[in-house]
Amino acid sequence: MNPRLMIGAPDESQGVAQPNGWMNGDIFETWLKHFVKHVRPTQDSPVLLILDGHCSHKELKVILYARRHHVHMLSTPPHTTHKLQPLDRSFMKPFKSAYAEACSSWMRQNPGLKITEYDIAQLVCSAYGKICRMEIAQKGFSCTGIHPLNPGIFSDLDFMPSRITEVDIGVFNGNEANNDIIDPTTATEDRLNESLCISPGTSGSAKIASALMKLSPLPEASKRRLATRKRRAEKSEVLTGSPFKERLEKKKNEKDAKEERKRRKCSKMLNLREPSTSANVLVGSDEASGSNETFCILCGENFEEDWIQCEDCKGWAHEKCTNTDNSTVHYRCDKCLQM
Repeated sequence: MNPRLMIGAPDESQGVAQPNGWMNGDIFETWLKHFVKHVRPTQDSPVLLILDGHCSHKELKVILYARRHHVHMLSTPPHTTHKLQPLDRSFMKPFKSAYAEACSSWMRQNPGLKITEYDIAQLVCSAYGKICRMEIAQKGFSCTGIHPLNPGIFSDLDFMPSRITEVDIGVFNGNEANNDIIDPTTATEDRLNESLCISPGTSGSAKIASALMKLSPLPEASKRRLATRKRRAEKSEVLTGSPFKERLEKKKNEKDAKEERKRRKCSKMLNLREPSTSANVLVGSDEASGSNETFCILCGENFEEDWIQCEDCKGWAHEKCTNTDNSTVHYRCDKCLQM
């Protein structure tokens, strides 16, 4: 993080850097601490924090920190932020307009120069100061129905776009499709209507709509998406609730156990390749003198070379003495093979 990037930023701003530019759990935890510092929630006066379902909001360390500091986190349903997020509904559009105006003013005052990353904080501060008003914040919560609470603020018309690809063809056909091949140049109108599942009393425009729906039905995109979807579908839930926290803890424990098994496996494979100096596995060492020197069980020498350990007697031998190489993992000496 370069401190120059924060020149002219709004007061109390905090700058963080991330290699790929995306939000992650560490950065969100930093933001959450900044949030708690200024909001100061208590047990008697907790705070409800409404978020989208991004993965950075669902890390265990974030959830535990929020629970300790009396912040109740609630995720919105998927694909609803354009309707339910107060910032999107009331703040972002005027902010973008104010930022574009600040950039235009800067370029007029600095002809021949270009805006760099070190100028952005000052331009953001100028735009933020112009549109950061109480009425915009209040409007954001009221137009989304969050406060004052208005469960009926969205009508059926608001849900129509999501129903376009959910239409069952049977709704238009009334029964199963007729797969008989009909020549439209010779068939009668009644026969065509029958093949397209159109009732005799249907008006002309309805006949056209039904015919088009029969010939080119709406795609059932949800079925294709669910068939190829690999990750679990998200839903709205209380992120700081005990059920969600317990699922995160279980997932973390399973991940830690898997990594531990992997670490032990790698350690075991490494031990098969490297001689140990422990006295209890030495073969050919001078135990009376207390020496931990390792001797080859084949040649009796202790000069440094690549070693390999017998799986049965745990004795060490030079790879050249055993005619093996680094690709050999399992080795048994001749003495153990004869037993």
